[in-house]
Amino acid sequence: MQRIFGNRERIDLSRSEFRVFIEEGNLYVDKTRFIAHVIDEPSNVLLFTRPRRSGKSLNLDMLRAFFDCKLDTKGLFKGLYIESQPVFDRINSCPVIYLNFKELRADNYKEQLREMLHDAAMRYLDDSQIDMWVRKYFDYASDSTGVAGRIVRNIHEAYGVKPYVLIDEYDKILMDNLSDPEYETIRDWLKNVFESSFKDNHHLGKCIMVGVTRVSQEGLLSGLNNIKILDVFFPSVYDGDFSLTEEEAAELLEKEQLEAAREWYNNYRVGNKKLYTMFSVLSYMEWGVLDNYWGMSGTMDMLMEALNAERTDAITDLLSEGREIEAAIKRRMSLRQLRSGDLDDGSFYSFAVQAGYLTYEKMPHGKLYKISLPNRELHEVWEEFILEDMLKSRHTNLKDIFKKIKDTALFCESFEEFINFQLSCYDTGKELEKTYHVLVFGLILGAGFKCSSNRERGYGRYDLWLESPEFNVIIEFKRAKKETEDLEELASAAIEQINKKKYYTNFPKTIPLYKVGVGCFKTECSVTAESHDFG
Repeated sequence: MQRIFGNRERIDLSRSEFRVFIEEGNLYVDKTRFIAHVIDEPSNVLLFTRPRRSGKSLNLDMLRAFFDCKLDTKGLFKGLYIESQPVFDRINSCPVIYLNFKELRADNYKEQLREMLHDAAMRYLDDSQIDMWVRKYFDYASDSTGVAGRIVRNIHEAYGVKPYVLIDEYDKILMDNLSDPEYETIRDWLKNVFESSFKDNHHLGKCIMVGVTRVSQEGLLSGLNNIKILDVFFPSVYDGDFSLTEEEAAELLEKEQLEAAREWYNNYRVGNKKLYTMFSVLSYMEWGVLDNYWGMSGTMDMLMEALNAERTDAITDLLSEGREIEAAIKRRMSLRQLRSGDLDDGSFYSFAVQAGYLTYEKMPHGKLYKISLPNRELHEVWEEFILEDMLKSRHTNLKDIFKKIKDTALFCESFEEFINFQLSCYDTGKELEKTYHVLVFGLILGAGFKCSSNRERGYGRYDLWLESPEFNVIIEFKRAKKETEDLEELASAAIEQINKKKYYTNFPKTIPLYKVGVGCFKTECSVTAESHDFG
């Protein structure tokens, strides 16, 4: 069965209007199974939480295009999965109230919501059909939290068909304003809107909400006892309805591209499926380069603020290939804890998983999960954004040290002293030899240098490459297995590995290149360096 439609050279990463994708012939991954799943769902209030850039807004707009009785959209779904299903006769069958909460701002959220509801009501009701209560809300800007439910009832009574309500980014206004003095007021008002509008509302067809996090009992949804929450931990028929499945990726990519994408963008678990990051795969197709697209498209200030020494140490361990940590996950996020910055470990790892920065495997018993980094891109996210931020205060004089690299003897002495000092500050009792290059990578980035880690070059992968207009530096680490090993010999062996595997291949010959070997054991190291002769 065909899953990929449109022109593969027309990749639109900026819009989320279903009609635009189809009418303009843009590349489209068929997610219309989501429509059938929603129709077959017995619950009438659904919340889907998925990481950003996973297709939530596009799927919600697809639902709007399918159900809206004011539209004729049969042609948009021609050839797609849903057209061949019995439920296709439900197309253009009911009113749809679409509320885009991603646009709400703390200083004007009530008026913005009023405008959205007014536009929705005017789309389906003429002036004579609007009941007095709703008219008062629109005409006099009354501050009523139950108006959405009243409009649902008004439209149902006028049309004889229960409307669908679609809410995009239900949690964004709270996540954006956790530190705002008006946070509690915003939360309480929106909580009342949800409860008074959608709890036991017999005039409601379905309410579909999407967002990033599943908030806990003190959050927006505590009054909705009829809500079904489908988060990344909950296996369901919806597992593959967002992001990119293995079958979709196999149809979308050439064989070599698919193998590369598996390493870089796959392995994020939702329920029983391991998915690819849709945004990154499509960016890779558009630009032809494997890179950290998803990580660069957002910020992680909130997550970084919640990192402490123990969690930084745990994440550093994860950056060692194949490593996992065990943690008791709390599936529901506490916004109160997020706001105070006092997250316990269960909430921290839950937040990181729900936001897409870590993944998990459920353990057989209890609430324990195995937490890991899903792919190469997420390795880079943590290295470049998290470790850089946590370690940037430790880069004192590092730039000056590298400026001395022409004098390799002086450089080795200064760099060795610097690393030894930083390792002694960083030591938390674990065996740091497994993650030396990650720590130094963060320090170099924090000093303002351009630096890449673990990239293919020559006949293997170098540990670090520092790039500047004046010089390039390849750094290779060798870790001693026991205290009696000679660290100077290990440092020399690291230089030999650089030469043997020709990590310097394709480096610009017009800029001086230096090779640095570091021999390490626990919090001690030895450094040797030499300039490279391109011959």
